[in-house]
Amino acid sequence: MTNTTEQSFLNNENIFRILIEESPSPVGLYIGQDMVIKIANKSIIKIFAKGDDVVGKRYFDLLPELKTQPVFDILNNVYHTGVAYEATEARVDIVVNGSLETFYFNFVFTPIKNSNGQVWGVLNTAADVTELVLTRLKLKESEERKQFTLHAAEIGTWDLYPPQQIVIWDDRCKELCGFLAGEEVTYNDIFRHIHPEDEFRVREAVQNAYNPLSDGNYDITFRTINRDGSLKHWIQCKGKAYFGLDNQLWRFAGIIIDVTREQLDRQEQRKLIALVENTADTIVLSGDSADVTYINKAGINLLGINNDAEAPTSGLAYFHENDRQIVTNKILPAIQQNGEWSGEIRYRHFETGEAIPVYINSFSINDGFTDKPIGMATVARDLRPEKNAYNEQYKLLTLIDHSSDFVSLSDLDGNVSYVNAAGRLMLGIKSQQELERHNSEYLVQSELVKLANNVNKGLMKDGKWSGEINFRHFETGEAIPVYGTTMLVYDSVTGKPQGRATIARDMRREIADRQELNEQIRQFEFVTDFMPVQLWTASADGDIDYVNRRTTDYFGTGQEQLIGTSWLSLVHPEDTEGCVAAWTLSVKTGNIYQYEFRLLDKNRVYKWHLAQALPFVNDGKIVKWFGTNTDIDEQKQLQRQKDDFLGIASHELKTPVTSIKAYAQVLGAMLTREGETKKAEMVARMDAQVNRLTNLIGDLLDVTKINSGRLQFNKVWFDFNQAVKETMDDLQHTTKKHKLVADFTETGHIYSDKDRISQVITNLITNAIKYSPHTDQIIISTRLKNNEAIACVQDFGIGIPDNKKDRVFEQFYRVSGDKQHTFPGLGLGLYISSEIIKREGGRMWVNSVEGKGSTFCFALPVEGNEQ
Repeated sequence: MTNTTEQSFLNNENIFRILIEESPSPVGLYIGQDMVIKIANKSIIKIFAKGDDVVGKRYFDLLPELKTQPVFDILNNVYHTGVAYEATEARVDIVVNGSLETFYFNFVFTPIKNSNGQVWGVLNTAADVTELVLTRLKLKESEERKQFTLHAAEIGTWDLYPPQQIVIWDDRCKELCGFLAGEEVTYNDIFRHIHPEDEFRVREAVQNAYNPLSDGNYDITFRTINRDGSLKHWIQCKGKAYFGLDNQLWRFAGIIIDVTREQLDRQEQRKLIALVENTADTIVLSGDSADVTYINKAGINLLGINNDAEAPTSGLAYFHENDRQIVTNKILPAIQQNGEWSGEIRYRHFETGEAIPVYINSFSINDGFTDKPIGMATVARDLRPEKNAYNEQYKLLTLIDHSSDFVSLSDLDGNVSYVNAAGRLMLGIKSQQELERHNSEYLVQSELVKLANNVNKGLMKDGKWSGEINFRHFETGEAIPVYGTTMLVYDSVTGKPQGRATIARDMRREIADRQELNEQIRQFEFVTDFMPVQLWTASADGDIDYVNRRTTDYFGTGQEQLIGTSWLSLVHPEDTEGCVAAWTLSVKTGNIYQYEFRLLDKNRVYKWHLAQALPFVNDGKIVKWFGTNTDIDEQKQLQRQKDDFLGIASHELKTPVTSIKAYAQVLGAMLTREGETKKAEMVARMDAQVNRLTNLIGDLLDVTKINSGRLQFNKVWFDFNQAVKETMDDLQHTTKKHKLVADFTETGHIYSDKDRISQVITNLITNAIKYSPHTDQIIISTRLKNNEAIACVQDFGIGIPDNKKDRVFEQFYRVSGDKQHTFPGLGLGLYISSEIIKREGGRMWVNSVEGKGSTFCFALPVEGNEQ
């Protein structure tokens, strides 16, 4: 090497050495014109097969056998021209253990140049592909013999080289896979004609074979399709994936067989087996000795056999013990002589011993070639449903014959064939011959037009007709009014009409009762006209059908203007929607109706009324509503005056109380500075009482606002749990005896008035403190359920009696008895809280056990979003 070359190599030696030694492929570096081996990794030393001490030796001195081979000229040419050379599967003969052996390599000679462009060395990379080439040569030698054998067996072959995406398919393989015999198949085409339902399985099987960790075997059956998507073949592919020494896939090959006939036969066989296994009838197979070899699911269930293993082999064991002689003496000889036997017999239930009536068809199974019997098959139908149906039919006929209504059957033309006992008695029919006539003869003469135009046409159009009609008595000719229903009777198999059935109810008694009822109604109306209250009645569907004279006098109008829904025009427009909603709900549910609204009197003045109504029920059905309207306008005026008084009084009290509180605070501060501790404490107590008075005044103001509808709400989005926690923390400072315990779960944000909700929480917690003087813990919990944020305050105090729990949310209500003097207050807090929650779209409730404590809860909707 020249000085420049040496310097270049020295500067880069570490880099070359690291690259070469770390390379997984055989690599060597040869220096100078003499090709001195400067660096060689273990892989290329193994190829040289001349020992590990090769560095420093000249390449062709180490491998003299290469001087007479093309490698010599190639390597020298790369060095002198500076042009790289790449060879694929080049033959190289190398002496190994004294013998010249043939190898095949993929190798590259790359010139290494200095900064002046002069070549100072050659980098050699190589891959031993000897095994691959030799294998290919062997395969090529045997290909013709294999192809002849496969062609004779109608077996196709396929050969893939995935790295090169090479496809080698013979014509048989192409034809089975949906291609034409001479068509060129590319690697991307190989899945083109695989059935869409099978493609995933095939790809999965191929990928599994491609995995070097698997055995490389490939065996799968799938469908190929024609270009129009129709089935072409069922084929079975068997093959193997081949890997090189470095576990790289290089070949995937195998055979293909047409299995269409076998698959179609197997499908038919599976269908037959599925049919046999899932049929509702019992199927039993036995050998020529009558020993059972198979019984289907229906048979196992019918006979109470737990599993196939418990099924007995003896055919006689399946029959009831009293019928086994029939099998031996009659059935088996008939099958041997005639090849079949059919009839009714009894099986036995293996667990209960119950006799099971069945209709069986047993027949001989003959060999397809010799036509000699090889076994027997039995198909058995459980007769119990048929016998039960017959019994039920008999019961039904008995029920019809003893029915109190008229029942008849006739053909499609109206010729009557059956009339039950009640019908014969109603019409005076004496015999079967007398009833067998056309249905027109069952009617009075005037009803024949209705029979033709209404009954028959309606029956043919809708399959049914109902209505009132007049029968005639066969002896007296009397007209008998009935409510009848005539319907078509359909065949259960074909679904076509095969006759008519008629049911008729004698209405003579009903008409008489109706007339009596109308008379009673007239008497009722006469009496109610003298009553001093507005009284009205309504039909079952809610329409007003009667009002008394007091009602018409109030409105100054006739009764006809108030019937139906006309009365709604006299309700104040602001009250109409709520009034109608409450009335509709009562009519729908049957609950008592009660609602307050304003009615316009004859002087065109609206007055408050309380409407109440009760349903009259007969045979479980509402037949009438009876209601009253009570004038409560004077009470409403008094209530309004009371609310106005409370509002004015509360407002007027607020200013002096505020002044008293300010003076008390100033006085307390002055006394504290002067050292008058006891006097300051008395002033502080006075301030606390002023606070109580301020709270009471605030409650009175809230009540008046609620009653007058002036309670304001300022809604914002806020964190529900955070609001509860802030209120808890503020109230914890007001009590030293009680510990407020938080039990929160995530509730998220709600859209409500935060201050009003805090007011509710404050009221519940202060009540819990007040009413649990002998306990030291109060639990405040939150949770999210059914799109509602729920807060509960639980105390362990005196509790509330069951008969008073529903009243704690009323105005001015407090616990009665001795305890009302123990716990001060006006009884407005819970009323105000419940009204706030109600107006925020929520609900409030209480759970309590007297002597053990109470839990007050409220729920607010969390539907919607903060955006």
